[in-house]
Amino acid sequence: MGRSGVGFATEVGQGVAMETASSGATRRVLVVEDEPMTRSLVVSALNAAGFDARGADSAAAAIATLRDLDPDALVVDLDLGDGPGGAEVLAYAERATPWVALVVLTNASSPAVVGIERARIPDRAAYLHKRLLRDVDSLLETLQGVLLDQVPRRDDETTEDPLSGLSRDQLDVLRMVASGLTNAEIGARRGTSVHGVEQIVQRLISRLGVEKGGGSNPRVQLARVYYRHGPSPT
Repeated sequence: MGRSGVGFATEVGQGVAMETASSGATRRVLVVEDEPMTRSLVVSALNAAGFDARGADSAAAAIATLRDLDPDALVVDLDLGDGPGGAEVLAYAERATPWVALVVLTNASSPAVVGIERARIPDRAAYLHKRLLRDVDSLLETLQGVLLDQVPRRDDETTEDPLSGLSRDQLDVLRMVASGLTNAEIGARRGTSVHGVEQIVQRLISRLGVEKGGGSNPRVQLARVYYRHGPSPT
């Protein structure tokens, strides 16, 4: 899960694995993640714990697999690159397979960081912030909990998130700043003037409490805030 994600070890929690194995039929889990290494790590960890885990790299692939696989649980990232994202997969699952247990596993500390209203995350879904997971056992325990209809873990409700109050335009510009783009490059990508970008950047500096002057460039400080709380900027 990247530098800030979960450090998946080759050994998983034996207690969780034993509980899964002793529950009877193997539980099927669909992992929806566009980053190949993360998807492979999660699938491998779940299979090692006694689940039958499969992977999907996009919302379209996930929806097609949901129809064919009929899984017991869904582990989905919110940001799936270009096109529909995890929120669309969750919405489809709620309509078509409401019996499927749901786990959101994402680098976004809250749905708002990726432009998704919190109401679009089902109340019964667990929400795991990758950077807050101690180890793979935390994911396995959470998955077991939603399969048993327990009150789900919700990191989006407990994490301090300075980005959640930003507008979609502000989040978009902040993401590009974190990617190292200049105001001119951001303006060209957004189809707006450099002056307009500069105004948004200044509002971000004020809103996020970035200090001007001193030893650190304000744009570097903005990037640090985004990397600390947001998903991958690329």
